[in-house]
Amino acid sequence: MNEKGAGYTMRRVLAFALCALLLLPLASASEAGINKVIDLSGTPIAAIDTPSVSHDGDVFDIAVTLSDEAASNGTTVAWTWQVCINTGVCLTPVPENLSGSEDGREWSATMTPVETHSYVNYKVTLTFADGNSSNYPDTGFGGKIWSDCWVAGEESGGGGCSNGDGGILPALGLVGVLSALGLGAAVIRRD
Repeated sequence: MNEKGAGYTMRRVLAFALCALLLLPLASASEAGINKVIDLSGTPIAAIDTPSVSHDGDVFDIAVTLSDEAASNGTTVAWTWQVCINTGVCLTPVPENLSGSEDGREWSATMTPVETHSYVNYKVTLTFADGNSSNYPDTGFGGKIWSDCWVAGEESGGGGCSNGDGGILPALGLVGVLSALGLGAAVIRRD
């Protein structure tokens, strides 16, 4: 009987752990709806310009301006962007080179967010003339631009949602179903 009880307890622990892992992306969204910018102090980057809001299916532009010294020494610019959607899933990050101006000071690129996205993450990579490169920030994504219709956990907003009131979107229904299935799996008892 103890082995049977131990197996039941283990299944319950595994079911709860699975539910927690499924909900982690939604729970980890800090400061929902508030854009983040990369701290440029002490970097060879003079400015980064992006839209203040991203829109499903509309072009998202990024423009990076280098310092005079970085522009004159052959530094090139790339970025890595990632789109996260309203179900709490983030798509694979996409590294991409930016196009530079003749003087090497202005660099730009575009991408187009998918439908029902919550936000766009990004970071910038500089490659110097000696072949070394640096990411800004060093780890993770430093920039985050929220969409005009986002969902993060139980919060939603942006003013551009098709339901007109910025209310909770269907992604939360998915979270509820997954939670109920996990809870059901945890309490099912085999004789």
